[in-house]
Amino acid sequence: MPSTNVEFVTELMEFSDHGALIQAFVMQALEQYARRVAAMDPEALDTPMVSGHAWHGCALEVLQKLEQRLET
Repeated sequence: MPSTNVEFVTELMEFSDHGALIQAFVMQALEQYARRVAAMDPEALDTPMVSGHAWHGCALEVLQKLEQRLET
């Protein structure tokens, strides 16, 4: 059975050939993509499967949680 997304990301973050550096890479990628999506018009993000407003909201949530994480 294929792994879930959570299992995949956990394995990537914990068992990389590049050690802990992969964690910085994944976090950076997450932040950069969230910033790109947050800067877009939500309607431009609409697809037949996902509401652009919901996708945009996910980006804003990720950015907010990353900010909170860095405050600590």
